[in-house]
Amino acid sequence: MTEYLAQYGCGLLFIVVLLESTGMPLPGESLVVAGGLLAGDGSLHILLVLGAAFLGSIVGDNIGYLVGRRYGRAIVVRWGERFGLGEKRFKMVEERFENYGFVVVLIARFVIILRQLNGFVAGTMRMNWALFLLYNSISAAAWSLAYGGLAYLFGTAFQSYFAGHSTWPLYLVAAAICLIGCFGTYKFLFSVDDGDAAQASTADARSDR
Repeated sequence: MTEYLAQYGCGLLFIVVLLESTGMPLPGESLVVAGGLLAGDGSLHILLVLGAAFLGSIVGDNIGYLVGRRYGRAIVVRWGERFGLGEKRFKMVEERFENYGFVVVLIARFVIILRQLNGFVAGTMRMNWALFLLYNSISAAAWSLAYGGLAYLFGTAFQSYFAGHSTWPLYLVAAAICLIGCFGTYKFLFSVDDGDAAQASTADARSDR
């Protein structure tokens, strides 16, 4: 990963993060870390790395937003049932976005899968674009600093430490964080509130009469 980035520079970082943010399964996060490491040893400039990661995130998410706003609902209606996103679940996601859309946008960049679908989902839910841009910019800045900035500051120390130690615990922790994030996102989007459940039960009871 670092070899390609060292050869093609921050332009490659920008393109990969942009494409990942539109929904493609690309290693944007890993490339940002690699960029921070290269900036730490002087191969790249840290401001260019952070700028490429930030701008790639913003541009990619906004492309996803536009696609979702224009075509998202039609895609969900036609294909959603095949992927477990039928009308009932789609309505639940809509309700979550109406009440907590800004929270989803803020944390989405730190959660795998949700990071790739962030803009598309926000556009499909017709979230206000100005609010989406604001919270997405905050999230993109925090994400770029967290991965690129920390790799720049502490990358050399980590590389020195793991040069003499096994790296499998690090991968295990990363995998656990990803799983927890995915599970938490699923529960947040698709769990039924007590109030909603009570309303649904009342409606069912009335319809049976």
